[in-house]
Amino acid sequence: MTIKRFFYRSAVRGLEQLCLLHGSNRCAKSCLSLESLPEGNKHTDIITVAFNNAQIIPLNVEYVEKYYQDDHTHIIADNSSDPKSADLIRKFCEENKVAYIRVPKNHLNIFSGSYNHATALNWVYKYVVRKRNPAYFGFIDHDLFPTKPISLVNLLDVQHIYGPLRKRGEYWYLSAILSFFDYLYVKDKKVDFLPVKYDNEHYLDSGGGNWSDIYSKMNMSEIHFCEERMENFREGNNRHQDQVEIFDDMWLHTINGSYWKKISVQKENIITELIQKYEHK
Repeated sequence: MTIKRFFYRSAVRGLEQLCLLHGSNRCAKSCLSLESLPEGNKHTDIITVAFNNAQIIPLNVEYVEKYYQDDHTHIIADNSSDPKSADLIRKFCEENKVAYIRVPKNHLNIFSGSYNHATALNWVYKYVVRKRNPAYFGFIDHDLFPTKPISLVNLLDVQHIYGPLRKRGEYWYLSAILSFFDYLYVKDKKVDFLPVKYDNEHYLDSGGGNWSDIYSKMNMSEIHFCEERMENFREGNNRHQDQVEIFDDMWLHTINGSYWKKISVQKENIITELIQKYEHK
C-alpha cells in the first residue's frame, strides 16, 4: 500500500468510526424492536437503505410486503442527507407502522457515494442486525422492487449468500444493490461493506470489503448468483434515465433512485407502470 493510499484509508476509517460512535440509542427509530430474536428463529431482516427520495419508499414497502414470502421484518434505514426527505420518510413509516431507523450522518460523501452507502451498511449491521440476531438479513436499494413471489431461506441455508456477482480480477463480491446473508454464517467473521482496492488495480466498490473474511473463503462455483440483464424502457442509452436492471426475473432495479447522477428526465411518474409491466411478464 502506498503512503497516499494509507492516509486515504485512514481518513475514511476515521470518518466511519465517528459515525459508528453514534450508536442506535442516539438515532430516531419507530416500530422497530432492537431486542434479540429467539435462538433458532427462521426470520429475515430486509433492510432498505433510503436516500433522499421519499416518493419511492411507499412502493418499495408495498412490493416487498406483496412478494417476499419468508417470515420477515422490513426495515427502512434512512441514510438521507436532506432533512426534509428524511422527515417525509419517517412520517410515512410511522403512519404505516413500518420499521424505521435513522442512520447518523457519516460525511463519507466527500470521498464518494459508495463510501457513504457502505458506511451506512456497516452501521446498520452493527447496531440493528447484530442486536436483533435474525437468521438471515439482506440489504436492498430503495429503487429495487420485487415483481414475483420470492423465498430465499432454503437457498441461504445451503450457500449462505445471495445477490448479483461483481468480479474484479481474482476478487469477487456481492453488489450492494441486493445482498442477502445467512447471519449465523457471517456473525463471527469481520463484516465490512467499505470499498477496497487490491494490487493497486482492482477496485471493489460497496460490499467489496467482505472479500477478505467472507467471500475469499467460499467456492464461487458452488453459488447461484443473480442472473441479470439491462433493458431499455424508452429511447436512449443513458443507463441512469432510460434503462432498468432485472435480477433473476423477479427483482426490478429502476436505477439512480437518489439522482446522484444528474439526468434530464426523472422517473417517479412511471415507476408504478414499470413495476406492473414486469409483474406481468
